Amino acid sequence: MQLMCWLVACTITCSLGYLHSFHSSFPLSFLTSTKCSASLQKFLHTHISVKKSETPHSAPRDRHQRLSPPSTPCPASLKISRTVTAPSCLEPTNTLFDPPLFYVMRAGAMLRCVARVVTPGAATGTSPTSSSPTPMSYSPVSVHSTRHALRTRDITLRVPSSDKLLRFSFCSTRHLLAETIRRHDLLRSTRAHLDFLQLLGTQLTFTNLLASALEGEERVEARFTAEEAAILTEALALGECRCHLGPEYNAQLEARGLPTFPLRVNRVLYRQEKPFSSVVHADLAELLQPSSDTASNIAAAATRASEANNIPLSLHLPNMTGRAPLEAWKSFFSYNSSLHAYNYLRRSDGSVSAVWMQSRIDAATLLAQGFLNADNTAAVSEWHNDEVCSDRDEEKKAQDVQRALRHAIPLSFGVMVTPLAAGGAVEHQVNQLNRVVMEAAALLCVPSDGETAVASPLQLLVDRCAERHTTCQHILSLVSGDYEGAYQVAVAARQYSDDPAQVAAVVDPIRRALGVQDFVTPLAATEAARTGIDFFCRCSKQHIIDSLASAPLSTLESLRESGHTVHCCFCGRQHKLAGVEWQVLKKTARSAITSSQ
Repeated sequence: MQLMCWLVACTITCSLGYLHSFHSSFPLSFLTSTKCSASLQKFLHTHISVKKSETPHSAPRDRHQRLSPPSTPCPASLKISRTVTAPSCLEPTNTLFDPPLFYVMRAGAMLRCVARVVTPGAATGTSPTSSSPTPMSYSPVSVHSTRHALRTRDITLRVPSSDKLLRFSFCSTRHLLAETIRRHDLLRSTRAHLDFLQLLGTQLTFTNLLASALEGEERVEARFTAEEAAILTEALALGECRCHLGPEYNAQLEARGLPTFPLRVNRVLYRQEKPFSSVVHADLAELLQPSSDTASNIAAAATRASEANNIPLSLHLPNMTGRAPLEAWKSFFSYNSSLHAYNYLRRSDGSVSAVWMQSRIDAATLLAQGFLNADNTAAVSEWHNDEVCSDRDEEKKAQDVQRALRHAIPLSFGVMVTPLAAGGAVEHQVNQLNRVVMEAAALLCVPSDGETAVASPLQLLVDRCAERHTTCQHILSLVSGDYEGAYQVAVAARQYSDDPAQVAAVVDPIRRALGVQDFVTPLAATEAARTGIDFFCRCSKQHIIDSLASAPLSTLESLRESGHTVHCCFCGRQHKLAGVEWQVLKKTARSAITSSQ
């Protein structure tokens, strides 16, 4: 112990030349409060007191004076000191190289190392030879902390397999779903239709999964028409996302003889004048019928002719009807985007992918937070916007509402496994993984009080993810079978993580129940690419004025009568136009009418 203290003290001596220049801003109590040996404290007291006495009283040193950096600084240390790593929702903050601060940080780190020296016979929590970082486990006391907000941040994550034959994409959208519900007051406008709001969460996830394969400001625009409304989502590869609902719904399409549940996806790409667009619609009967029956259908036979490696589109499995009732499949089809995403990837992209999205909204928590009444209808309470509130109060209320909504949304995630020129054998394995996961996900829609209900193998996994907030690690472990790699990816993505052995104890029985225990793909954790996701809209007053420049005069008059206020349909932000701006718009509209005549 004495030898260890002597070595640390010698190392700190190299840094004390910088400490005495700002000793007034570096209290001695910081050193004395550290749990180190008495001999080390005595050495530090003596050395610092000598350095203080060496400074002449007649020539006080400027405490803000910048000292020259060492002649040959360590590249890693220089990089750390120049850039302060910020949360992904913030830009990195560039700072000047500050040698005093750097050496104080290094001295403090050395003191903390001494404080952690364990005496012989004492127990330790980690092995000294372990190279893996300590798992950042979830603790209930940290729910409202800043660390918890960062560890549960919405992200997209791309990680290839070690052999580069597969790409694993993960996305979490808890915060995004909560912000969408808050901005558009969807609990009230949808009459607290939680199944539809969970569908909204899976659609947000699917759009961001597609955008994660793009780059920069390339974006994905998706429009999905459901039973209640149309969901319009837009996601950029760099992490911006926005969403709103449209008035169209399936009954209107059916009345016009059009197919229901249409999904339109536009990809806006670099060096392309027009977006790459595709429209598909899924048929549940076609997705569930046996492959032999599918081939007898003319339209399906045409689809089968274009299928890669003769992998059928159908998700049918032997004895499927005995395990998952048809009502569960119908509910899964109507209020989860997974089947529609799979249908899109097969028909439009020609990709044999495994995809699964899941969102959960807890009605009991919404009731406890005052969002719902006892009869599960939307409550009119202090959560709603107040026109007389100041901007500061309104912002605080918005943050409180979003925090409460996030607490009621324990999870909203998605995962996609995409073959990259992997060959027929690997694609067949991925297709089998997709089939069994889809069936197990459909079983999650079976009411728990049903007498003949079959428990889903995924139920325990989903419950644990909701409880521990370790969705990233658990889901990647499920689809890859690489428990250590999934742990390293979760740590690199700054998400909550558990010990790989604990995760394996939960996930391995599930993989065996699904019959995919032999599908094990090591992950290239060091190549994982993480992007933070935020609800962000680039609307502005000037953009709205530019868009209204071509509007007819009657439209401008109706907007003016509504209070000189225009709101963005994507984010709900209100923009109030001044009288002069209205006059300019009216003058432009009259000029357009005159020129047309």
